[in-house]
Amino acid sequence: MGVHGVAAGVRVRAARVDPLLADRVVEALLLVGLPVAHGGHGPGVHLFATGSADDARGSAGTGADDPERWPLTLRWLCSARLEDAAAAAGAGSPWPRTRQVVADSMETALAELLPALGLSAVRGAPDGPTRVGPAESAESAESAESAAEPGQETGLEPETGPGQGPAAAPVAAAVEAAVRRGAALAGLPLARHPRAAGVALAGCVPDPGAGPVVDVAWRPSPQLPATPLVSTAVRESMHHAIGSALTACGLRTSWHRPADSAPHLHATADH
Repeated sequence: MGVHGVAAGVRVRAARVDPLLADRVVEALLLVGLPVAHGGHGPGVHLFATGSADDARGSAGTGADDPERWPLTLRWLCSARLEDAAAAAGAGSPWPRTRQVVADSMETALAELLPALGLSAVRGAPDGPTRVGPAESAESAESAESAAEPGQETGLEPETGPGQGPAAAPVAAAVEAAVRRGAALAGLPLARHPRAAGVALAGCVPDPGAGPVVDVAWRPSPQLPATPLVSTAVRESMHHAIGSALTACGLRTSWHRPADSAPHLHATADH
Protein backbone atom coordinates (compact mmCIF):
# COMPACT_ATOMS: atom_id res chain seq x y z
CA MET A 1 0.00 0.00 0.00
CA GLY A 2 2.79 2.37 -0.71
CA VAL A 3 4.30 1.96 2.78
CA HIS A 4 8.02 1.41 2.33
CA GLY A 5 10.89 0.42 4.53
CA VAL A 6 14.27 2.04 5.00
CA ALA A 7 17.10 0.76 2.82
CA ALA A 8 19.28 -1.85 4.47
CA GLY A 9 21.98 -0.42 6.68
CA VAL A 10 20.41 3.04 7.05
CA ARG A 11 18.07 2.80 10.03
CA VAL A 12 16.55 -0.23 11.65
CA ARG A 13 13.54 1.43 13.27
CA ALA A 14 11.85 3.48 10.68
CA ALA A 15 10.01 1.77 7.83
CA ARG A 16 7.07 0.01 9.35
CA VAL A 17 3.57 1.38 9.71
CA ASP A 18 0.69 -0.16 11.59
CA PRO A 19 -1.33 -1.77 8.79
CA LEU A 20 -4.57 -1.01 10.62
CA LEU A 21 -3.77 2.72 10.57
CA ALA A 22 -2.85 2.54 6.88
CA ASP A 23 -6.10 0.71 6.13
CA ARG A 24 -8.09 3.39 7.97
CA VAL A 25 -6.40 6.12 5.98
CA VAL A 26 -7.05 4.34 2.68
CA GLU A 27 -10.69 3.83 3.65
CA ALA A 28 -11.03 7.53 4.47
CA LEU A 29 -9.41 8.53 1.17
CA LEU A 30 -11.79 6.32 -0.80
CA LEU A 31 -14.78 7.81 1.03
CA VAL A 32 -13.57 11.26 0.05
CA GLY A 33 -13.14 10.05 -3.52
CA LEU A 34 -9.37 10.44 -3.76
CA PRO A 35 -7.15 7.90 -5.53
CA VAL A 36 -4.41 6.08 -3.64
CA ALA A 37 -0.94 5.95 -5.22
CA HIS A 38 -0.17 2.33 -4.38
CA GLY A 39 3.53 1.66 -4.31
CA GLY A 40 4.24 5.32 -5.02
CA HIS A 41 2.75 5.12 -8.50
CA GLY A 42 0.52 8.14 -8.97
CA PRO A 43 -1.49 10.05 -9.42
CA GLY A 44 -3.03 10.09 -5.98
CA VAL A 45 -2.12 9.99 -2.30
CA HIS A 46 1.15 8.22 -1.53
CA LEU A 47 1.33 6.69 1.97
CA PHE A 48 4.66 5.90 3.60
CA ALA A 49 6.31 5.65 7.00
CA THR A 50 7.39 8.86 8.67
CA GLY A 51 11.18 8.90 8.81
CA SER A 52 11.55 6.36 6.01
CA ALA A 53 13.65 6.72 2.89
CA ASP A 54 10.62 8.21 1.10
CA ASP A 55 10.34 10.98 3.69
CA ALA A 56 12.55 13.63 2.12
CA ARG A 57 10.42 16.60 3.19
CA GLY A 58 10.42 17.44 6.87
CA SER A 59 8.77 19.90 9.21
CA ALA A 60 11.82 20.76 11.26
CA GLY A 61 11.13 22.37 14.60
CA THR A 62 7.36 21.84 14.50
CA GLY A 63 7.03 18.49 16.27
CA ALA A 64 5.39 16.98 13.19
CA ASP A 65 8.38 14.74 12.45
CA ASP A 66 7.93 12.46 15.47
CA PRO A 67 7.25 8.97 14.04
CA GLU A 68 5.78 7.84 17.36
CA ARG A 69 3.08 10.52 17.28
CA TRP A 70 2.74 10.76 13.49
CA PRO A 71 3.72 7.32 12.11
CA LEU A 72 2.29 7.85 8.63
CA THR A 73 3.10 10.51 6.03
CA LEU A 74 0.96 11.45 3.03
CA ARG A 75 2.17 13.05 -0.15
CA TRP A 76 0.15 14.04 -3.22
CA LEU A 77 1.54 12.74 -6.51
CA CYS A 78 0.41 14.65 -9.60
CA SER A 79 0.07 13.15 -13.07
CA ALA A 80 3.19 11.51 -14.51
CA ARG A 81 3.32 14.30 -17.08
CA LEU A 82 3.52 17.03 -14.44
CA GLU A 83 5.84 15.10 -12.11
CA ASP A 84 8.24 14.35 -14.97
CA ALA A 85 8.13 17.91 -16.31
CA ALA A 86 8.88 19.33 -12.86
CA ALA A 87 11.75 16.90 -12.28
CA ALA A 88 13.35 17.67 -15.65
CA ALA A 89 12.74 21.42 -15.63
CA GLY A 90 15.53 23.89 -16.06
CA ALA A 91 15.93 27.36 -14.60
CA GLY A 92 12.93 29.57 -15.20
CA SER A 93 10.55 26.71 -15.95
CA PRO A 94 7.04 27.05 -14.46
CA TRP A 95 6.57 23.31 -13.95
CA PRO A 96 8.20 22.91 -10.51
CA ARG A 97 6.08 25.74 -9.15
CA THR A 98 2.94 24.29 -10.72
CA ARG A 99 3.62 20.90 -9.19
CA GLN A 100 4.37 22.42 -5.80
CA VAL A 101 1.17 24.47 -5.71
CA VAL A 102 -0.95 21.45 -6.64
CA ALA A 103 0.76 19.25 -4.05
CA ASP A 104 0.53 21.91 -1.33
CA SER A 105 -3.17 22.43 -2.02
CA MET A 106 -4.00 18.74 -1.86
CA GLU A 107 -1.83 18.01 1.19
CA THR A 108 -3.40 20.92 3.06
CA ALA A 109 -6.84 19.56 2.21
CA LEU A 110 -5.86 16.15 3.60
CA ALA A 111 -4.78 17.71 6.89
CA GLU A 112 -8.11 19.56 7.09
CA LEU A 113 -10.52 16.76 6.21
CA LEU A 114 -9.02 13.63 7.76
CA PRO A 115 -9.80 14.68 11.36
CA ALA A 116 -13.50 14.74 10.44
CA LEU A 117 -13.11 11.09 9.44
CA GLY A 118 -11.64 10.05 12.77
CA LEU A 119 -7.91 10.46 12.20
CA SER A 120 -5.38 12.91 13.61
CA ALA A 121 -3.59 14.88 10.91
CA VAL A 122 -1.24 17.85 10.81
CA ARG A 123 0.80 19.81 8.34
CA GLY A 124 3.63 21.26 10.38
CA ALA A 125 4.88 23.72 7.74
CA PRO A 126 3.30 25.37 4.67
CA ASP A 127 5.50 23.30 2.37
CA GLY A 128 5.88 20.31 4.66
CA PRO A 129 4.23 16.91 4.37
CA THR A 130 0.94 15.87 5.91
CA ARG A 131 1.46 13.62 8.93
CA VAL A 132 -1.20 11.20 10.19
CA GLY A 133 -1.68 9.44 13.51
CA PRO A 134 -4.43 7.61 15.38
CA ALA A 135 -7.42 9.54 16.68
CA GLU A 136 -6.71 11.48 19.86
CA SER A 137 -10.17 11.81 21.35
CA ALA A 138 -13.46 10.01 21.82
CA GLU A 139 -15.07 12.53 19.47
CA SER A 140 -12.62 11.59 16.72
CA ALA A 141 -13.23 7.92 17.36
CA GLU A 142 -16.97 8.47 17.02
CA SER A 143 -16.37 10.18 13.68
CA ALA A 144 -14.42 7.14 12.51
CA GLU A 145 -17.24 4.78 13.55
CA SER A 146 -19.77 6.98 11.76
CA ALA A 147 -17.62 7.01 8.63
CA ALA A 148 -17.50 3.22 8.63
CA GLU A 149 -21.25 2.68 8.93
CA PRO A 150 -22.71 1.29 5.70
CA GLY A 151 -25.74 2.75 4.02
CA GLN A 152 -25.09 6.36 4.95
CA GLU A 153 -24.90 8.35 1.77
CA THR A 154 -24.23 11.99 1.22
CA GLY A 155 -27.66 12.76 -0.11
CA LEU A 156 -26.10 14.99 -2.79
CA GLU A 157 -27.82 15.33 -6.12
CA PRO A 158 -24.95 14.69 -8.52
CA GLU A 159 -26.93 15.62 -11.62
CA THR A 160 -27.25 19.15 -10.35
CA GLY A 161 -24.25 21.42 -9.93
CA PRO A 162 -23.70 23.67 -6.91
CA GLY A 163 -26.17 26.49 -6.90
CA GLN A 164 -27.95 25.17 -9.99
CA GLY A 165 -31.64 24.60 -10.47
CA PRO A 166 -33.36 22.00 -12.64
CA ALA A 167 -32.93 24.16 -15.77
CA ALA A 168 -29.16 24.57 -15.47
CA ALA A 169 -27.32 25.99 -18.47
CA PRO A 170 -25.36 23.59 -20.69
CA VAL A 171 -21.69 23.13 -19.98
CA ALA A 172 -19.51 25.21 -22.30
CA ALA A 173 -17.54 22.65 -24.32
CA ALA A 174 -14.30 24.64 -24.57
CA VAL A 175 -14.23 25.38 -20.84
CA GLU A 176 -15.14 21.80 -19.98
CA ALA A 177 -12.22 20.55 -22.06
CA ALA A 178 -9.85 23.02 -20.39
CA VAL A 179 -10.98 22.00 -16.88
CA ARG A 180 -10.62 18.34 -17.76
CA ARG A 181 -7.07 18.92 -19.01
CA GLY A 182 -6.17 20.89 -15.88
CA ALA A 183 -7.65 18.27 -13.55
CA ALA A 184 -5.83 15.47 -15.37
CA LEU A 185 -2.53 17.38 -15.16
CA ALA A 186 -2.99 17.85 -11.40
CA GLY A 187 -3.84 14.16 -11.00
CA LEU A 188 -7.43 14.80 -9.91
CA PRO A 189 -10.02 12.22 -10.97
CA LEU A 190 -12.99 13.34 -13.06
CA ALA A 191 -16.55 12.41 -12.14
CA ARG A 192 -17.49 10.80 -15.46
CA HIS A 193 -21.01 9.72 -14.49
CA PRO A 194 -23.60 10.89 -11.93
CA ARG A 195 -22.45 8.61 -9.11
CA ALA A 196 -18.71 8.77 -9.76
CA ALA A 197 -16.39 10.56 -7.34
CA GLY A 198 -14.10 13.34 -8.51
CA VAL A 199 -14.22 16.76 -10.12
CA ALA A 200 -17.79 17.36 -11.31
CA LEU A 201 -18.81 20.06 -13.77
CA ALA A 202 -22.14 21.81 -14.30
CA GLY A 203 -23.22 24.54 -16.65
CA CYS A 204 -24.06 28.01 -15.39
CA VAL A 205 -25.07 31.34 -16.86
CA PRO A 206 -22.09 33.74 -16.93
CA ASP A 207 -22.29 37.29 -15.67
CA PRO A 208 -23.23 39.88 -18.33
CA GLY A 209 -20.27 40.56 -20.60
CA ALA A 210 -18.27 37.63 -19.23
CA GLY A 211 -17.07 34.63 -21.18
CA PRO A 212 -18.36 31.08 -20.71
CA VAL A 213 -17.85 29.53 -17.29
CA VAL A 214 -18.60 26.23 -15.58
CA ASP A 215 -19.40 25.36 -11.99
CA VAL A 216 -16.74 23.09 -10.53
CA ALA A 217 -17.41 20.94 -7.47
CA TRP A 218 -15.85 18.00 -5.71
CA ARG A 219 -18.12 14.95 -5.60
CA PRO A 220 -17.14 12.42 -2.90
CA SER A 221 -18.05 8.76 -2.82
CA PRO A 222 -21.78 8.17 -2.32
CA GLN A 223 -20.79 6.26 0.82
CA LEU A 224 -19.37 9.34 2.55
CA PRO A 225 -21.40 9.90 5.74
CA ALA A 226 -23.97 12.67 5.44
CA THR A 227 -23.20 14.08 8.90
CA PRO A 228 -22.60 17.87 8.74
CA LEU A 229 -19.13 17.57 10.32
CA VAL A 230 -17.90 15.19 7.64
CA SER A 231 -19.66 16.55 4.57
CA THR A 232 -18.77 20.16 5.36
CA ALA A 233 -15.10 19.39 6.03
CA VAL A 234 -14.75 17.42 2.80
CA ARG A 235 -16.66 19.92 0.67
CA GLU A 236 -14.86 23.03 1.89
CA SER A 237 -11.35 21.60 1.95
CA MET A 238 -11.63 19.91 -1.44
CA HIS A 239 -13.27 22.87 -3.16
CA HIS A 240 -10.47 25.19 -2.04
CA ALA A 241 -7.88 22.61 -3.08
CA ILE A 242 -9.25 22.07 -6.58
CA GLY A 243 -9.61 25.82 -7.06
CA SER A 244 -5.92 26.33 -6.28
CA ALA A 245 -4.87 23.30 -8.31
CA LEU A 246 -6.83 24.32 -11.41
CA THR A 247 -5.50 27.87 -11.17
CA ALA A 248 -1.94 26.52 -11.01
CA CYS A 249 -2.70 24.44 -14.11
CA GLY A 250 -3.68 27.48 -16.17
CA LEU A 251 -7.38 28.11 -15.56
CA ARG A 252 -9.05 31.16 -14.09
CA THR A 253 -11.16 30.39 -11.04
CA SER A 254 -13.36 32.51 -8.81
CA TRP A 255 -15.87 32.04 -6.04
CA HIS A 256 -19.49 32.81 -6.86
CA ARG A 257 -21.53 33.81 -3.81
CA PRO A 258 -25.25 33.99 -4.63
CA ALA A 259 -27.60 35.32 -1.99
CA ASP A 260 -29.80 32.21 -2.01
CA SER A 261 -27.24 29.39 -1.93
CA ALA A 262 -23.82 28.35 -0.70
CA PRO A 263 -20.70 29.73 -2.42
CA HIS A 264 -19.43 27.67 -5.31
CA LEU A 265 -16.48 27.64 -7.65
CA HIS A 266 -16.47 29.01 -11.20
CA ALA A 267 -13.78 28.19 -13.74
CA THR A 268 -13.06 29.45 -17.22
CA ALA A 269 -10.27 28.95 -19.72
CA ASP A 270 -7.44 31.46 -19.44
CA HIS A 271 -6.87 32.76 -22.96
